[in-house]
Amino acid sequence: MGSLLFGYDTGVMGSVLALKAFKKDFGLPTDSSGFSSSRNASVSSNVVSLLTAGCFFGAIAAAFLNERFGRRYSLMFFSVIFLIGAAVQTAAHHEIGMIYGGRVIAGLGIGGMSAITPVFVSENAPPAVRGRIAGMFQLFLVIGSTFAYWLDYGVSLHIPVSTKQWRIPVAIQLIPGGVMLMGLFFLKESPRWLMTKGRHEEAAISLAYIRCEATDSPEVLRELAEIRAAVEEELNATEGITWKECLLPGNRYRFITGFCLMFWQQFSGTNSIGYYAPQIFQTVGVSKSNASLFATGIYGTVKVITTSIFLIVGIDFIGRKKSLMAGAAWMASMMFIIGAVLATNPPNTSSGTVSSASIAMVAMIYLYVIGYSASWGPVPWVYLSEIFPTRLRSYGVGMGAATQWLFNFVITRITPSAVNHIGWRTFLMFGIFCLAMGVFSTIFIKETKGKSLEEIDILFGSVSAEQRAIDFEASLAVEQKSSMKHTDDV
Repeated sequence: MGSLLFGYDTGVMGSVLALKAFKKDFGLPTDSSGFSSSRNASVSSNVVSLLTAGCFFGAIAAAFLNERFGRRYSLMFFSVIFLIGAAVQTAAHHEIGMIYGGRVIAGLGIGGMSAITPVFVSENAPPAVRGRIAGMFQLFLVIGSTFAYWLDYGVSLHIPVSTKQWRIPVAIQLIPGGVMLMGLFFLKESPRWLMTKGRHEEAAISLAYIRCEATDSPEVLRELAEIRAAVEEELNATEGITWKECLLPGNRYRFITGFCLMFWQQFSGTNSIGYYAPQIFQTVGVSKSNASLFATGIYGTVKVITTSIFLIVGIDFIGRKKSLMAGAAWMASMMFIIGAVLATNPPNTSSGTVSSASIAMVAMIYLYVIGYSASWGPVPWVYLSEIFPTRLRSYGVGMGAATQWLFNFVITRITPSAVNHIGWRTFLMFGIFCLAMGVFSTIFIKETKGKSLEEIDILFGSVSAEQRAIDFEASLAVEQKSSMKHTDDV
């Protein structure tokens, strides 16, 4: 539900901005399409980028709240913040400032949830299926944005031009926000976070609950022993000083990799299309508002289908590294083709028909998003949630989420002006970035497929396999002794 909110809120406003009702209520030009009006481009940029600015600060705050109060209570807090922001946006009328303010507040909530949800999920998922489960963060993100696209298309067709036309899509985000908050009351805290706080018995109960096993089952005891060994190694290596852990060679590599991965994800061009899809489709020649909203709905549907297929058959079989390499090459090709067609066959936006060149560019956008959805969409979030050690995971994912939102903000600010001023060269720029992403993946990404979170410590050189085996045996003996004592007491 957290990622559904993330996707819905990022998708809904891009389409709402294309509705005549919204333009009328907030005094925007209604006789222009895409980003041909500098006034529309400016407001679009502000409405979308202010959300990402709020998300940036929410993600930073989440790293500290997540570690101090735990995953569950932190998510509850950010859910409430989001609901306040959504309510402010829904109540706005003729004052674009209220939309701006509501977007910032909602962004704080979404940014916090984006930094905590992957941590919470990865810490509970078994290694064999962790990629598929953690990847559902991206799946529900695209489901949320696609639902927003089709909802906006539906209101544009069936609701007359009035305040209600744009207010309904904005208000609906309160529903998943409320479900998210209520659902959190029925979850248990992360066993790995509980173990870092020395709450071993609660960690055993939580892990047994999520694994559907008894607390004294061999599987639960082995996993608890592995978690305890990793946590104690981290404490011994740094004498409890968290910041010092970030500077250790194995951890330093992980932080730099996480930063670069989320940086490149934003410069792939996906959010330029995702946030401003109706306007982008108008730019490449699908000029009518309803037609561009329909094309946007198809775009979102392609993302949902491709992401679902990739999570079922791809991420835990192909792996993280190969997916990122292949996806970057595919996306670069599509961006270069779009730029070339747009440069040689610029569309006539005043025409009532869609040219064959425009149809070709729309097809390339759909093919582009297939590549993204099978690589740079779900994989960075999965990779980010699994590469950090337990005591640093909340900080590492918080850093990655904040990086994502910072450059998300940059991209959403520059896209309207870039399309307005340099046109087809915008797609060429993103194509070059995609090539660079492929080079980065080839050189720096380590494969984590099928490994437990604790085994990943060995992969990144934080601890040797021999030392981990010794620590594991010692921790297993402690867990078995604790379990026998608990059984005797009962």
